[in-house]
Amino acid sequence: WRQLLRSLLREASYLPDPVAKVYMQCHVLDRFRKYADNARFRRQEDLWRRWQLQKQASKSLSLLQRANEGYPKPLEKVLRMAYGRSGTRRLELVRDLIAGHTPSSETPPKSLQDLLDKKLLTEDWKPPPIIVELVNAQQVNSMIPHLNGALKIKKFERIIPKQNSWARPVPNCRRRNIRRDWYRKVLSNCLPPLPHDDLEILEGLISGRLPWTPPKRRKAIGAAPAPTSETNLDVEFLVDGPKKGPTFRPYTDGRPHVLTRRFMVRTWMRISALIPRLSMVTKIHPKTGVETRKPCFAWDWSPPAKVALPVREDMAADIFEGVDSQGRLL
Repeated sequence: WRQLLRSLLREASYLPDPVAKVYMQCHVLDRFRKYADNARFRRQEDLWRRWQLQKQASKSLSLLQRANEGYPKPLEKVLRMAYGRSGTRRLELVRDLIAGHTPSSETPPKSLQDLLDKKLLTEDWKPPPIIVELVNAQQVNSMIPHLNGALKIKKFERIIPKQNSWARPVPNCRRRNIRRDWYRKVLSNCLPPLPHDDLEILEGLISGRLPWTPPKRRKAIGAAPAPTSETNLDVEFLVDGPKKGPTFRPYTDGRPHVLTRRFMVRTWMRISALIPRLSMVTKIHPKTGVETRKPCFAWDWSPPAKVALPVREDMAADIFEGVDSQGRLL
């Protein structure tokens, strides 16, 4: 376990993004401390659970290694976790967003389990207004389904049938569970805004305002070269036969890229397209004159690339020079 922890922290220190580097290091330490400080877990000695945790840690190590090698999908997956577009941090940002816009008369939620409490999901329950505005803003952003950022919520109110399969009224417990499952699905597909400090770092990296250099891997001290085999008729050759030459098997899931600034800017822009910018807009009612502050979510729209250069009018006729009206060469 210690060797696995050191390997995870080492790979996290090589990530090409400053926010992802800090987040993954803290995430790895929190996951290990969660079970290291749990006396009940150590006392049970559940081998099956330990094998599952070791397998998860090995998968995380493989993910970080492929991200540092320049594979686009693993790198984007790590950045989405770091910037709260998926994983644990996204759930924490959703909780903080709801808690920040909870009225003073109500108790702010401390976890997502408080939001999904069955006692609160009564017949007159409605989702928080900030979640309604966020989901409505996500429907406008066409980049979310293009980047597989979140599922599209077609109906914002769960339709509960009046009767069940036995033609009887649906009981209240079943209605509450249907409402709870729907609300869990909504929260699991929300893309909350990012804190101001992390958003400033991301925008600075994209614009070039913040300096960025590709990470350099440290070499092992005193690493001895692998011993060469004295004879070709060794045990491995006799058992497995001759080895294959270079194949394309390592590149079946993508090819590694050199971590250049151009490559990273494209990846950062994909992450930025999934981050809403929250602002409070003041609106005045035309009849009563009462001012109300309403949250407004804006998305980072990048201008579309030009397909072709504009044609000069004085040179437009030269395009068809040497061609008749039928398109044949003269």
